[in-house]
Amino acid sequence: MKKIILLIYTLVSLNYAYDDDDLSKLLASNFCENCDLSNANLKKYNLQKAKLSGSNFHGANFSGADFTEADLSYTNLSKSIGYITILKNVNLEGADLTNARLNGADLRNANLTDATLINSNLSKTSSSEIILDGSNLKNAKFKGADLTKSKIYGSNLLNSDFSGANMTGAILDSVDLRHSNLMSTKLDNVNFLNSEVSGMNLAKFSLDKSNFINTKMCNTLVPWKEKKVLCD
Repeated sequence: MKKIILLIYTLVSLNYAYDDDDLSKLLASNFCENCDLSNANLKKYNLQKAKLSGSNFHGANFSGADFTEADLSYTNLSKSIGYITILKNVNLEGADLTNARLNGADLRNANLTDATLINSNLSKTSSSEIILDGSNLKNAKFKGADLTKSKIYGSNLLNSDFSGANMTGAILDSVDLRHSNLMSTKLDNVNFLNSEVSGMNLAKFSLDKSNFINTKMCNTLVPWKEKKVLCD
């Protein structure tokens, strides 16, 4: 029985071990598309403008690394660790960031169109002008993040946590915010388009009717004359 357990453990370990040749290729050329870099230690590596589309980074640790302008589209970054990583202007379209930890990372101008961020942690990230179009943010944490001028279109925000985040000037189109945590969130001058904000308290924010276009607002507290919109 012990031998069987050891064999199973070995096989599982092999399935999640990076390929030495792939890592060498990346370090030598800054190019490694569709590579296996699972569980690799890439801490503080300089990977600016690296071409990594379709690669597997499951469980990898790239904390402090610099991926500025890199192509990480359609990569598997599930359970990866990227504390204070630089991901500025990175292409993360279609990437899987399930259970990823990117606390304190720099995601300014990053493209996360169609990305999966279920249970991911992006707290205290610099994420101004980030693009989240059709992304799955279920249970994702953006606590204390800078999301100024971010673009969140048609994304799943179920149980997402934006508490303490700065979303000034953001555009929220075709999203349902009723099940998100917006405690102490800064929503000044946010534009809500084709969205759902029913039952929310928006009275303290710098908003007016022009910030809400084709948005459902039933029993919503607002900062203008009516004070409360019964149903719109």
